[in-house]
Amino acid sequence: MKLWLILVGLGVLWTNSAQAQVSSLEPAQPRWGQTLTIIYDSAAQGAKFSVADDVYGYVRLKFPDHVENFALRMAKVGKQHRAEFKVKDNVAEIGVHFITLGGGWDEWAYTTAGVYRADGQLARGALVGKISSGRYLEFFKQETALYPDNYSAYRMKWETAALIDARKAAGEINADIRSLSRKPESAELLYALSFGYLLTGREADSVTAIRRLAGDYASSPFAGLAVKDYEEQVANLPAADRSEMARLKLQILRANPTSEFARSAMATLAADNRMPLDVIESISGYWQKAEPENPLPNFYLAASCLNRYQSYGQVRPSLERAIELLLAGKLRLHGDINGRQTEAMLPEAYRMNGDLAFRQQRIEDALIAVETAKAFASEQDFGIYLLQAKIQQAIGKNTLAETAFIEAWRRGSQEAEERLKDIYKGRRGSLAGFDEYLLAATKGKKSGGAWKQVAPLVKLTTLDGKRYDLNALTGKVVVINLWFIGCSPCRKEIPRLNELVNEFSRQPVVFLAPTFDSAETLRAFLKQTSFDYQIVPDAETIINTQFNASLFPTHIVIDQNGLVEATLVGASERRPEEVRRLILRLLNAPIKSVFR
Repeated sequence: MKLWLILVGLGVLWTNSAQAQVSSLEPAQPRWGQTLTIIYDSAAQGAKFSVADDVYGYVRLKFPDHVENFALRMAKVGKQHRAEFKVKDNVAEIGVHFITLGGGWDEWAYTTAGVYRADGQLARGALVGKISSGRYLEFFKQETALYPDNYSAYRMKWETAALIDARKAAGEINADIRSLSRKPESAELLYALSFGYLLTGREADSVTAIRRLAGDYASSPFAGLAVKDYEEQVANLPAADRSEMARLKLQILRANPTSEFARSAMATLAADNRMPLDVIESISGYWQKAEPENPLPNFYLAASCLNRYQSYGQVRPSLERAIELLLAGKLRLHGDINGRQTEAMLPEAYRMNGDLAFRQQRIEDALIAVETAKAFASEQDFGIYLLQAKIQQAIGKNTLAETAFIEAWRRGSQEAEERLKDIYKGRRGSLAGFDEYLLAATKGKKSGGAWKQVAPLVKLTTLDGKRYDLNALTGKVVVINLWFIGCSPCRKEIPRLNELVNEFSRQPVVFLAPTFDSAETLRAFLKQTSFDYQIVPDAETIINTQFNASLFPTHIVIDQNGLVEATLVGASERRPEEVRRLILRLLNAPIKSVFR
């Protein structure tokens, strides 16, 4: 695997010398107890913000077992913006982003520094972040020479090694595990071991380690981190009875509702109706007291109540507070560095408000909330139109309901498609011609604004020697999947992507799959897993410089004029279906219906 992939996949940020001139930390090597000054120089070359802007420093403090975040409004001193704070004991690393509440983010001004103890020795964990780089073994040895019992360093080493070469790493990890198993038990050791077991296919041993954490160390941050690792690693494994892990997770959350793990899990907890509401109320209550201007605890509490059809009395005030804070841009000061989370949450908060009003038969309020949500919605938001359709259907306005269902379908709703099938079948008696009906209903509608970007004019050579020039594919729909073998969400969606290739095999559609992996690695992989796209090996430069992708999988759909119709970033259960709908709309021609 390429080093670039490792850095991107693990979120490592680097600054060059020009960027370093925009921002700095004084002293450059901060110690515990010192006052640290954060500087943003608006006069420096490349600075995004002017001296007139109200700039905030969003500070991330990494401790050996948790992370703390806070925002500082920076004072204007000449042409600089400055802020300062006292470095806490036990901090290992400090990172600072620079933002404005109006939506600005100077991503290249990000600055970071390792922290030293008061006696001048590098702090425990200061080198752990660097173990995700190509020099991971060097930094691992330096960290463990200073702190032999820093087992988090082992966990990071294993993760990096597995990304580079999973087969080779397995032997190294097992050797480390045998050695570490003789060490005195601690929460950090169990956390590292549980992850190592997962990487080497020993899920049962991982559960045993987490069971020990939940039993004897439930209040330790490492207990929650171990559960988080477990959930991420098993997400794409075959379904199994994981009821014990759900029980252990609940036990850990009850023991430490103020933890970083509890807060980071709230989005998942809100959607999981098996999680008792009182646990979510406890986490939210502590969170609201700690961060009264953070909209997240209010938002997730409201979502939890709605999803469980419980405690409606809490929903409305929670949503009103969340909307107030989102509109004021306060989420930017609580982790939403680029503003995208605010953009996604605001229309969803109004949609939830409309959903509550609909359930309480306040139809006029529900429709007002829907229209407000539309004003903030992105092109991919379908929940708002799905709710609108249900409201219109409930009050007998079936034509308006069908129109809203069609728009929800166009934006990616599977439920809307099922509702439309019912409407169509009730009208026609069968589903014959259903695809043509959808195409006709969405003809002329675009997936984005009127302006489209020209697709990169790249030339690709596939694994079997075929050559494709995107500039020569005018008149065809081009579907590109950026992926790599080590990406488990990428692998998971391959069977459904193969179905797309089969469905459109007689249509003017070209399916291409550039990847970082080498031809040799791909041939070995394809012996076990069939992938019907035209696979392009060793495509790091194309992926990095032409398509500018950093999250995977990424799907790019290019229309018949060589313009990018849509870019779908990241994994989603609906993603292959979203790609399918884009293809259908671009073909804009009758497709043989699969419904009879």
